[in-house]
Amino acid sequence: MKIFVNEILPEGMDLEEKMGPSVLDLETDQIHFTDGLDIKAHIEKDKDIVTVDCSAKGVEKRTCSRCLSEFSASIDKRMNFIFQLEGERTIELDDKIKDEVILDHPIRMLCKPDCKGLCALCGKNLSSALCKCKE
Repeated sequence: MKIFVNEILPEGMDLEEKMGPSVLDLETDQIHFTDGLDIKAHIEKDKDIVTVDCSAKGVEKRTCSRCLSEFSASIDKRMNFIFQLEGERTIELDDKIKDEVILDHPIRMLCKPDCKGLCALCGKNLSSALCKCKE
């Protein structure tokens, strides 16, 4: 998302953009967005300071760390950025949004808080059914 500083009105401006994971370079082994991110930003300028209130919403496909099942999780991230202008005519938000989404990403992803995981002997998903190994 690119902001042109000279287009910011005195009352501020709003921008909306649909960004694919490839634009933000977010497709990794751990992060898979099904339909990209919806980015909304409100920008205000006061002399040489630009303030950006931003939100990113999307759906991420995840793999449970315990049972290895795939599940979907909604992402709704709010971000605030402050830029000190030093002759810049444009502000690029892509890297800042990417950093915030990655920093907010959980290390261990669980399909549900009480996920029982897999049986260490037979590999059966213990959240969906009991195995005979425990008997």
